[in-house]
Amino acid sequence: MFVPWRLATLALLVVAIPVQAQHRNRKSHSDARDAAEFTLDTTVALSRSGTVDLQSFSGDIAIVAWDRNEVKIHATSHSQLRLDSSPSRMSLMENPQDHEDYDDDDRHHGFEISMPRSARLVARTISGDVQLRDVADVEAHSVSGDLDATNVASHAVLETVSGDLTVTKVSAGLRASSVSGDIRARQITGEVAAQSVSGDVVLEDVTSAYVRAETVSGEVHFSGPVDPKGRYEFHSHSGDVDLDLTGGGGDATLEVETYSGDLDAGCSMTLQPGGRGDRLGKRGTFTIGHGGGAHFILKTFSGDVHLRGCRSHGDK
Repeated sequence: MFVPWRLATLALLVVAIPVQAQHRNRKSHSDARDAAEFTLDTTVALSRSGTVDLQSFSGDIAIVAWDRNEVKIHATSHSQLRLDSSPSRMSLMENPQDHEDYDDDDRHHGFEISMPRSARLVARTISGDVQLRDVADVEAHSVSGDLDATNVASHAVLETVSGDLTVTKVSAGLRASSVSGDIRARQITGEVAAQSVSGDVVLEDVTSAYVRAETVSGEVHFSGPVDPKGRYEFHSHSGDVDLDLTGGGGDATLEVETYSGDLDAGCSMTLQPGGRGDRLGKRGTFTIGHGGGAHFILKTFSGDVHLRGCRSHGDK
């Protein structure tokens, strides 16, 4: 069984941003202090190549991009807000000492940000959701919130522990990980690495020469054109691996391994010498057409492997 490649980062995130649950029954401030609300409405200058760094706790973070060299901020919080700004970097965060005295169920608080379209975005939250669109380069983390990204012009790194990830249209590669949530990504161009422990990994309309997707108890689905020189790896322990290659293909080599599952191929394949199918499982190297071409690694323990739409260059 594989070990998720980004769990260490997610663990550091939990340590770095103090979790307030242990403080919920330790409120000692007055009623007036408990009812305090901090609001920030301002606009600051930022270069097009600058960085926007956001850190929240229970509030949602919503980001949109615009064609201005400035960041517009609307933020509300039960904690004091700290804003640091320079022409190359803008950071906004809540005071963790203030936040420890409040519950995390008041979700109308949070950040609403407009930022330069080509600037880099870093966003972190504990229990809030993150929604972003039209940004260039993004790194977003959440512990129990969902992440939703649309129209990322460059590269996206998205991580959550118990939330779901939804990504639409990324132009220069995606790295996504969740522990108990689903990952759903479509219209992705560039290298893709996606991993969940108990959720599904669904990759649709992906154009890439390298894709790796894995989950323990969920299913893996992939669709998109196949690069003749590409490498595609799909792993699941107890779920199915499903590939739809209708968008293109050709000669290919497939390494298939399953213990108690079946191989369901909607195309003609040739089993190379050394393959097996017995009580110890099914394992073998198959070729489509003349072999060579794209290289697939398809592994599952108790799930099935499904192939649809594959064909060699010689098929009509």
